[in-house]
Amino acid sequence: MTLRLRYALSASFFFAYGAFALPFAPVILILPVAWVRWVIRMFYKGFRILARWTGLYRTELAPGTLQALRNCRGRIVAMNHVSLIDICIILSYLPDSTAIAKAGVLRNPALAAVARKMFIVNDESPERIVAECGKLLKRGVNIVVFPQGTRGGAKFHRGAARLALGLGAEILPVRIAYDPVVLDKRHPWYYAGDRTIQIALEALPPLKPEGADDFHHAQALTKKLISLLQFEPKYDIIFPDKPKTKEGGRT
Repeated sequence: MTLRLRYALSASFFFAYGAFALPFAPVILILPVAWVRWVIRMFYKGFRILARWTGLYRTELAPGTLQALRNCRGRIVAMNHVSLIDICIILSYLPDSTAIAKAGVLRNPALAAVARKMFIVNDESPERIVAECGKLLKRGVNIVVFPQGTRGGAKFHRGAARLALGLGAEILPVRIAYDPVVLDKRHPWYYAGDRTIQIALEALPPLKPEGADDFHHAQALTKKLISLLQFEPKYDIIFPDKPKTKEGGRT
């Protein structure tokens, strides 16, 4: 595939990603929230499969990762944040799930209605966000959190740790990496690299919250997350030598 064709294909995927909400928004208010999450999850799954078929990118899973994601219920999924499509990739593998989204997503008129219904937007008080997360976790819904807050953020926030400690929920750390990196803050939105983009995904052993919901324990748990999730976003760092299994390989 020529470079120009890759860029054109990348642009078409980007527009499809943004335009998806336009026909969906008028009925968003009458659909049950669980249906909204299912529809968007199926769209993300189709997005991932089509990208593999066209050779734009492919996802490879570390051994055990597929099973860990499929069996994930009522957990906080903490993930490093590299690219704009991180959320598409992770939600396409998880069962019923949502995510905590930045309030800035509401400034996009095409996405605001869907985001408000699908995600937990952090424009409310911390108490209300924690209460909403607690209800969802009890129902078995997973909550994806990006501790970095923004793509490539250098500072890890304590939100995931505070949620885990306050609600007694396990954290499933997940690492993602791209080769080459796309849709980050350093490249233009149409950048697609010069070859098939490899996306590596690895679920790590879950972390059980220990201690009270206070600054000391939240800081300690956040440091554990940093040690697991803060690394150079290069594909071969995540699982360079692990053998492929039925649960690993390309997807």
